[in-house]
Amino acid sequence: MTTRAFAVSSTDASGRPTEVLSAGDGPTVVFLHGAGIVEGFDCLLPLAERFRLILPLMPGYGHTALDPPVRSRDAAVEQVAAVLDGLGIEETVLVGHSLGGWLAAATAARFPNRISKLVLAAPYGLPVEGESLAHLFAMGPAERLAALTNDPSIWEGRLPEGPDEAFDAARALEGEALSRFFPGDFDPELTATLSTISAPTLVLWGDDDMMFSLAYARAWQRALPHAELRTYPGVGHLMFHERREAVDAIADFASR
Repeated sequence: MTTRAFAVSSTDASGRPTEVLSAGDGPTVVFLHGAGIVEGFDCLLPLAERFRLILPLMPGYGHTALDPPVRSRDAAVEQVAAVLDGLGIEETVLVGHSLGGWLAAATAARFPNRISKLVLAAPYGLPVEGESLAHLFAMGPAERLAALTNDPSIWEGRLPEGPDEAFDAARALEGEALSRFFPGDFDPELTATLSTISAPTLVLWGDDDMMFSLAYARAWQRALPHAELRTYPGVGHLMFHERREAVDAIADFASR
């Protein structure tokens, strides 16, 4: 078990104050988080034993400014590039989970010379016939948590036991940020975008993911020119919290 912790700093991303978590030294791995961050990121700290792990928070998350508005996928990708610029990162291994996987893939397509390798963990965005996106916001609290992971211990100490105005305000701000650029159940332009990605790509998926089934995993593997797929039995959407093996897969792929 690692004893490392994240250092918290801020960088200027084209005029937007952006909160950045970082740990470790070595080759750079940048991680783009999903639509929720309540579960935290400590599960990723083993990567800091071999890499410089950088985790920027998206607009509206943590202490990253919500404005100026990000109102499209392209604008969100430009925010990622601005963060890399602000941190002086010319090239990196890019990892994205869920919504962050969608942005990571779009970033790799837009800036191929800056992404040496790409890791996509249960990414959002592709349409799959016969499958539908799980709508978390329509679920009750308990149903929502169960849909995200098979391991309820992930939430211990992460959720308020009673009314918490600060907690609710932070979640509302994240929801406002998402509403500005989230395209809906899928991104209609994504299939064409994925076909242009040149970076070697690793796709990771839990075979018990209740957000996106394995049918989505296979669709991503087919759509990407240079992708391998690795799945984990009994694992849900928050795979890095549930299975250390998934974190190690990032390190092994990045080190090849």
